[in-house]
Amino acid sequence: TTFSPLAYGTLTGKYSSGKPDGSRFTKPAFANRALQPTYDERVEIAEKLKPIAKELGCSLPQLATAWCVSNKNVSTVLIGASRPEQLEENLKAIEFVDKITPEMKTKIDAVYTAVPTVPEMNPLGYLRKRHL
Repeated sequence: TTFSPLAYGTLTGKYSSGKPDGSRFTKPAFANRALQPTYDERVEIAEKLKPIAKELGCSLPQLATAWCVSNKNVSTVLIGASRPEQLEENLKAIEFVDKITPEMKTKIDAVYTAVPTVPEMNPLGYLRKRHL
């Protein structure tokens, strides 16, 4: 199961020119989160994936979602949207799944090779942080 196949919005391309006002990465709640240290790297990866999406004739979010759906190790793709039109665009990714050929996967892997990891969590960390 994938969670946040659009990498918290960085694979939408909206962060290409910086952090738009009101976006999650400008909010204090995200300022010190685990996402912040890899933000620049994810934006750079998104920029490198744009030509591949263009080659397929799809948007960057559609490429990311189609890649997840085409991955043999993925059983479920959890997508999210803040507006109905975003959901509609993301659902159109299904039209591009068959275009994620082995050759296309090689191109994508040249930009970013996903290595699944199990996050290390402190089960009491959230409660401690919240109440202390």
